[in-house]
Amino acid sequence: MKISGNLHNLAPVFYNTSGLFKKPKKNLESSKMQNSDTEKGGIYVKPLTTTKKQEDTISRALNELEQVEFSLNDILYMKNLGVTMPFKNGREAVNYLNSKSIDIKYAEFSNRSVHACLDTSEKIPVVLINSDYKDLATFPDILALSEAMMHEAGHAKDNDSINSIQEEINCLALNVLTHQHYKNAYPDVFEKQTSPLYLEGVNLYDKLFFDFDPDKKALKKRISEKYGYLNIASPNHAASFMAQEIKKMS
Repeated sequence: MKISGNLHNLAPVFYNTSGLFKKPKKNLESSKMQNSDTEKGGIYVKPLTTTKKQEDTISRALNELEQVEFSLNDILYMKNLGVTMPFKNGREAVNYLNSKSIDIKYAEFSNRSVHACLDTSEKIPVVLINSDYKDLATFPDILALSEAMMHEAGHAKDNDSINSIQEEINCLALNVLTHQHYKNAYPDVFEKQTSPLYLEGVNLYDKLFFDFDPDKKALKKRISEKYGYLNIASPNHAASFMAQEIKKMS
């Protein structure tokens, strides 16, 4: 997910995830803002000061991500679905984040179902992770958080603030292939994980992308529900047949 806007003194600010800044309505309860605005992709974010323990967690996640390799079969599988992979492996993603001095921080999100997003409001983007996860530090959590970092690194790669259905498909595929690597490297590591980070995130998309259904109806439905409000394509993300089908469902 990609957001843009202006941050002022770490105060809550509204972001429209399609890349357009929208001022919040005055005298409107936050719950109503979420109900009306998040349907169009808008969220409020409040970045937090990162503690030493959280810095260590982020560093461990990046170290794990740097070891990630995608299998050739998985890359071809994604290509057949219409995916264009922003990176060939985890090392490329980490090197990109480092080369662009892209920081990773935790932030409070008005929409708590959002796992992470890329803030493009300043010259140098920032990866923001949901503050609900700020104290997660078990090994499975480290791996899951690194998948979120991989996803946002994919958004950063095109160096613009515009998002699209196709871009989300491409970045979700990064999550999934990273997840596949971890499942092979650390068998059963994600078993019995029941937090939203797993059930609504890393485990879910792995299941949906590798669903035996050749039409991927469940995957298309999920992406349509979350990202169907976006344009089909964006700069550097030409629309695939899957993206077109998802837009028709929205």
